[in-house]
Amino acid sequence: MKRTLKTSVVIAVFFLVVVIRVHAEDKTNKWPSITLSSLVANKYLQPGTGDTLHNRPVIQTDLLVTFKNGLYLDLWNSRSLQGKWDDGSLGNEVDYGLGWDGTVKGLTAHIGFAYYNEPKAFTLGAGDIFYTELRLGKEFKWLSVTAGYQSYTTMPGSGFQGGHLVSLGVSRTQSFYGDKVSLNASFAGVYDTGTLGTLAGFMLRGNAGINWNINKHFTFNAVSVNYYVPLTRRATGAMVMSGLTYRF
Repeated sequence: MKRTLKTSVVIAVFFLVVVIRVHAEDKTNKWPSITLSSLVANKYLQPGTGDTLHNRPVIQTDLLVTFKNGLYLDLWNSRSLQGKWDDGSLGNEVDYGLGWDGTVKGLTAHIGFAYYNEPKAFTLGAGDIFYTELRLGKEFKWLSVTAGYQSYTTMPGSGFQGGHLVSLGVSRTQSFYGDKVSLNASFAGVYDTGTLGTLAGFMLRGNAGINWNINKHFTFNAVSVNYYVPLTRRATGAMVMSGLTYRF
């Protein structure tokens, strides 16, 4: 596990140095875009595995800074609507992320790293998780096809175990009324090696939602559902959300 963690950290640092240098050399790339979103969910399901981390309502907020060369920095927070923010609940979490989105030889590409600060927010150490994600996709007329890889490396002393997920899925977004309303849906087959204490096996994972673009800054995320359907002995789960997004 220590070797895996060290390798992941080295890759993340090298990646950050490269993209910052590229960004510095791009004279046209002066101003990043900033997006702030906040939503309320009926519960908190782990985004990769679908396991229930907190079975009570949460509010989840994301601050995303994206540069024109594809580099992004991300600060994400989950806060349980019950109890104190530092009570050790898995409903309370702070994530620090960085990554890149772009194209490679006609394929959409994504590489991302995140440090999951949990179960006690703002206390770096034993219970935390280092996350790596890779995606390659192809855009077609009616849908997008994406292959993905997710890796979770747990810190020493964590009550969880690390693991990996491999996925292949499709997605589509359809706009109506002059792009005022959009419907989005995704669906993927996933193999999980037994991440964070789950049973190894196959599952179906996806999302569906409807958004109202109020103006060029505000979007009302009317309703969105993340769902997980087991094909082996796992629990079925669904996370229902609603909120607002503001683009500066």
